[in-house]
Amino acid sequence: MTSMELIGLNTKWYRYQNNLTQEQYANKTKFKMAYISVIETGNANLTCKNIDFIANSFHIRPELLFSEETANLAKKLPTRVDMKR
Repeated sequence: MTSMELIGLNTKWYRYQNNLTQEQYANKTKFKMAYISVIETGNANLTCKNIDFIANSFHIRPELLFSEETANLAKKLPTRVDMKR
């Protein structure tokens, strides 16, 4: 898995754990919703500043966004946050 894919899947994981839709997370972070989607699909080449910003928005350490364990769990999440787990 690439770093971009790891960060994307982990962003999705933590957003889901916080029971936030992409729209709600976009409103919270002031990122555009389309950018959240690009991040979560592993297509965003994020700066260190944005990695720190995402981590801070979830109150986690930045290195947790590189966890393969949670990234693999995120692959099993429903497509939509409002779906049952």
